[in-house]
Amino acid sequence: MNVPRRIALLLLVALALVLGGCPKKDEVVVQTSAGKGLTAADIDRDPLELLPGGAVALVVVRAQQMFASPFGQKLLEIAKARAPFPASAGFEPERDLQQLAIGAYSMSGANLVAVATGTFNKDAIQQTASGTAKTPLGLPVTASSYAGRTLYTSATVGFVVLTSHTALLGDETGIRRALDRIQEGRVSQQMPDWFKKLLDTPNAAFAAGFDLRTHPVTDAMRQQLPFLEGMQTARMLGNFQPPGVNLAGTLTYGDEKGAKAGAANLLQLQQTLQSWGPLMQLVGITQPVKQLQAEAHGKDAQFVVGLDGVAVAQLLDKAASALGVPSQPNVIPATQNPGLGGTGK
Repeated sequence: MNVPRRIALLLLVALALVLGGCPKKDEVVVQTSAGKGLTAADIDRDPLELLPGGAVALVVVRAQQMFASPFGQKLLEIAKARAPFPASAGFEPERDLQQLAIGAYSMSGANLVAVATGTFNKDAIQQTASGTAKTPLGLPVTASSYAGRTLYTSATVGFVVLTSHTALLGDETGIRRALDRIQEGRVSQQMPDWFKKLLDTPNAAFAAGFDLRTHPVTDAMRQQLPFLEGMQTARMLGNFQPPGVNLAGTLTYGDEKGAKAGAANLLQLQQTLQSWGPLMQLVGITQPVKQLQAEAHGKDAQFVVGLDGVAVAQLLDKAASALGVPSQPNVIPATQNPGLGGTGK
């Protein structure tokens, strides 16, 4: 693997880990007065309540702050190129999306479900998705019925518009689990108090935390990212102010020795990226790490990272190419495809 591509994929792995999830917690079920189904008001009340319990990872992103940055613009480009609904549906994330609450699970392999909050023209989106258009990747959209809702899927990604303000996105397994809970009229309170405090932090564009005590990473991942060795939990905040992406958080280890090693490995990661600088410049990529501080305090390794937003966007371009994402959406006119299937599982 060439160095720029390796850096890009390593960056995505690192971001996926630090933009992680919350520890498991006993599920607290809230039912409607009738004991069945959630009303639109129930659904819109708190997006985090709609996420199934037992998340391996949990991230909350303030979408408008993200889209206003070069980093967010690149994510937007990649997301639009892989959207599960046709461009003709009229949904513009940079205009209509306010927040994403994302949960990652291990139910049937790796599963993902996100609760999107914003403005959704339910009738227009469903009419277009039920028509003859294809997604930006040129794939058909299949409509099926599950738990009293219309579930639209394309390849492995799907969506359900629940109300004019709330929609579900993710893979089919994750979405179906969320729909089961909505149909049964129950929601779960999985967010711990420390995560609530993170969400209340002023100017934080996203908040995240994860727990490796019950979901340890693989040996291969620890070799690529040595600071994961011995790490138990982590929590972090971030924003998209200059230089582009700013992260601050705490990694907790089993003992003080592990925390010292973790902080040292974080600093070593910066030195490794700097040593790759000349090779990165050959392919037009700027050194992404502008600032990195890490220090051990007891069992904790506290860190602050400042990333160049343009450089991160360049790396995401490389990673997107490695994943086969087209650089420009390939929108196919609605008249070219004779309709969608309607079978569901």
